[in-house]
Amino acid sequence: MNKKVQYIVTLLFMITTIQAHSSDKYVSLGSSYAAGPGVGEPDLESGKCARSLSNYAHQIAAHRHLDLVDVSCSGATTDNILYHGQHGFPPQIESLDMNTKLVSVLIGGNDVSYIGNLLGLSCLSTGGTHCHVSQLDNVKRRLAKLPSQLDQVIAEIHRRSPSAKIILIGYLPVIPTQANVSCKQLPMSENDVNWMRSVAIDLAQVIGAAAKRNNTGIVRSSLIGSQHDVCSSEPFVTGYYPEKNSNWKFTVSYHPTLIGMNNIATALDSEIEKQKK
Repeated sequence: MNKKVQYIVTLLFMITTIQAHSSDKYVSLGSSYAAGPGVGEPDLESGKCARSLSNYAHQIAAHRHLDLVDVSCSGATTDNILYHGQHGFPPQIESLDMNTKLVSVLIGGNDVSYIGNLLGLSCLSTGGTHCHVSQLDNVKRRLAKLPSQLDQVIAEIHRRSPSAKIILIGYLPVIPTQANVSCKQLPMSENDVNWMRSVAIDLAQVIGAAAKRNNTGIVRSSLIGSQHDVCSSEPFVTGYYPEKNSNWKFTVSYHPTLIGMNNIATALDSEIEKQKK
């Protein structure tokens, strides 16, 4: 092989190699609202983390041709991101490295028993047994700790992936924004509904403040879903009695629907574009 041909072959090999590795690495961290249990097609390799192949992270990765590492896991807390993995998986933060360019984070709800209390209070009001509810004082105490926990998550992302853009994502609202609204899909007393609405508002404010304090991007899901609660005509979240998705072995109450996931993906895509400027 003469030198000219050898040079061309080498050049083509280099170009092919660069193209094969040109996709930016995107890591999705978070709890079930990020994982997407019950939505679309399940990721069978995710085990009890119950990730969906149709969650917003997969949608964004496909749309933007990103190299996705989705380590979101149902039931996750900030502790599971930083220190202790779930169901045999390592802590989510271990998925980050110097090559990571984008990180989305949806976390905090389980730290304050947000979804757990929605389920527990609905369980009690429908005469269920083995219902668990975290009491008001405990929720207040956990909410007070959450800002520092979110700061720790963001700081560790920066440490491991200093060139990554970070975008925090809030929780789609379950409770109607208007008072005195009730429906079959939200079987809770008026007092309990009012309490959980206030918790949702506090949670959204804590996540929003963390984004501002740490200069990260933010997807304000509370605004996106403000007219799409469980009692609306087009809910972005399931109610207490969700329809069965035949692709999944179980139903998931008070979690994003496919439409909800689609809307979060759209908002996240816009925020990614905004962060480029």
